[in-house]
Amino acid sequence: MKAKIKNLENFRNSKKKKLLTTQLLPTTMTLEDVNKHRSDIRSPPGSKRRFKRNGVSRAAKLWPNARIPYTISSQYTSHERALLARAVKEYHDKTCIKFVPRTSGEDDYLFIGKVDGCFSEVGRTSGVQVLSLDNGCLEYATIIHEMMHVVGFYHEHERWDRDDYIDIIWQNIDRAALDQFGKVDLSKTSYYGQPYDYKSILHYDSLAFSKNGYPTMLPKQKGYASTIGNAKDFSEIDLAKINRMYDCQNKQYGGIRFADCEDRITVCWWSQDRCHSPRLHNMMKALCAKTCNFC
Repeated sequence: MKAKIKNLENFRNSKKKKLLTTQLLPTTMTLEDVNKHRSDIRSPPGSKRRFKRNGVSRAAKLWPNARIPYTISSQYTSHERALLARAVKEYHDKTCIKFVPRTSGEDDYLFIGKVDGCFSEVGRTSGVQVLSLDNGCLEYATIIHEMMHVVGFYHEHERWDRDDYIDIIWQNIDRAALDQFGKVDLSKTSYYGQPYDYKSILHYDSLAFSKNGYPTMLPKQKGYASTIGNAKDFSEIDLAKINRMYDCQNKQYGGIRFADCEDRITVCWWSQDRCHSPRLHNMMKALCAKTCNFC
């Protein structure tokens, strides 16, 4: 592990501290505690977040050249920095996003620290912006989830077309969290040609913001109830959206080569209505990538 982390500069420069089990995820958490850690998107001071997007579409919200300068708090132990380094390495290996140590003169950058639970702003704002990864957030899946917000994505269940794929059970939602179930503003977003993704690292689980322990959302597609919110890594669609958002051409990430985009059969036009069927997604991706706008 140490050898792999060496190249990720700031993540290896930590103070030597004894790692206590109390610094990790608590063994018992109330519904309120869990929901606090789920409420992970925050807007810059003074901004209004009425309309939300699955993936930002304005160039001003993207990080120039897919480069994200960062500084990191000295509060993290060497073990915690190893977790952060693993997440950063996955972005470097599977996308063209690069987290790089901030240099003097860079006004827009990310501060990674133990601030208040797990939260991030979405996309690039201006000046210093915060990625909070507190003690209860230091799991690989949570880290890449929060970093995907930094890159520029909202939650999957906030998509404008979500009602075709999930049922929202409003009576089970904590009243204070109703805004967590809004839809995206379709005029200001792009799904980058990708279908709704039950396997996304950005999908909440079926009990998200429950006030009574009963489901707040359920997939319409049978067999996915235990899938949503339980991703341990990026899905193929997550990676495709990131790389399309940042126009990562002529490179291969996550098994998708963007320079070579073509259909493998001649009748894709006839079956393009099946492009976004969860049941047929893998087949359509393999045979009709161009027609379905998967690349």
